[in-house]
Amino acid sequence: MRYVIVIAAIAFFLIWDGLYNQGRYLDTTVRSVSHVVRLITGKI
Repeated sequence: MRYVIVIAAIAFFLIWDGLYNQGRYLDTTVRSVSHVVRLITGKI
């Protein structure tokens, strides 16, 4: 049941971000994560 709640919360956030912020928060998150991954793996 807790997985359903987590998935629903993530889906709600993605829908909210897409509708009201044009995906700004998701874009910032993806950029930050990809930057951290590049730092860890050493690839530029």
